[in-house]
Amino acid sequence: MGKKRKHSETEVVAPPKKDMSAAERPKRTLLGWKDKNEEVNKESDSTVFRNKEKVLVTCSRRINFRYRHLMLNVVSLLPHCKKDNKVESKASKGATLNELVELKGGSSCLFFECRKHKDLYLWMAKCPNGPSVKF
Repeated sequence: MGKKRKHSETEVVAPPKKDMSAAERPKRTLLGWKDKNEEVNKESDSTVFRNKEKVLVTCSRRINFRYRHLMLNVVSLLPHCKKDNKVESKASKGATLNELVELKGGSSCLFFECRKHKDLYLWMAKCPNGPSVKF
């Protein structure tokens, strides 16, 4: 009979495992991707311009489905916009839109007006005293 070995001698030392976890993703910000290793000065953050003007986007009643989808596409393009319910356009549009913009806390307004189910007009206004444009 042979000599018995101790259990400590028979154990094979396993090589250290590599870290299989994924690397941490960089943090997403409004201005782009931000790495953890990248140090950002607070002075440069305070000088960056950020547009905080809110735009109210609304439409008239009896709007066509194509015009409604156009309005939704415009809303998806604007970063600081608020969508509102339909507005009755028979009354004075200017005063009504100014009140809505003030209530929603915005500074500008886009109003899609549909006439006779075939003509679409876009009103752009800077509220309350700014210029307005009709396309």
